[in-house]
Amino acid sequence: MHTNCECGMTIEQPATRIAPCHECGTVRCRSCAIEMDAHTYCRWCATSLAPVHAA
Repeated sequence: MHTNCECGMTIEQPATRIAPCHECGTVRCRSCAIEMDAHTYCRWCATSLAPVHAA
């Protein structure tokens, strides 16, 4: 079974190697998954957190 990321990329199941977003819990493709401070975020949550971590 395949699932699509919001960017359109296909995520093959099971997606055990890709951690869900720490903020919203969604599973994203490798291109949209961003690691910050030992947590994985989707690119949209990472963008909203970026000003907090920039300092």
